Amino acid sequence: MNLTNSPQRFGLFSKLIHWLMALLILSLIAIALYMDTLPRGPEKFELYDLHKGLGLIAIAAIALRIVWHRVSKVPAPIGEGIKLKMAHLGHIALYLLMLAMPISGLIMSLSGGHDVKFFGLFTIAGFAEKNESLNEIGSAIHHYGGQLLYVVVAVHVLAALYHHFILKDDTLKRMTSK
Repeated sequence: MNLTNSPQRFGLFSKLIHWLMALLILSLIAIALYMDTLPRGPEKFELYDLHKGLGLIAIAAIALRIVWHRVSKVPAPIGEGIKLKMAHLGHIALYLLMLAMPISGLIMSLSGGHDVKFFGLFTIAGFAEKNESLNEIGSAIHHYGGQLLYVVVAVHVLAALYHHFILKDDTLKRMTSK
């Protein structure tokens, strides 16, 4: 398997970063949903730290993915017409949300005066003075972006399955097989 993309298939690097992002997003969603069920306390705060640390990894991964997408050739999309336009819009939505979610979470934490710890390796200190308006903006983007992310990820997965099982094209295979 090639490290780089070909006109027909994604290369190993694109596949790894795609599935890393998928794992990160699903993990972040699961942690967030579970955190919301917990009362304030040590377990909840430990999960916040884990969520924030994974969010920092997500920022780095999406930045790397965007750079890689710009410097490597991407296989030609499969499909035409409205399906192709919808796929393009779906990918734009995914990229925007993959950027907006961790950045808004970071803004929300820091402007709320909370530190962001990265697995004991370093800490980004929260603002000495809380910024309520910035905190509210970050919180709203994070909350509503999260709701939208659930929908966009579900549509992305369903579209891949539709291509694989109904249309029987190579859309999913290009991201999974050798």
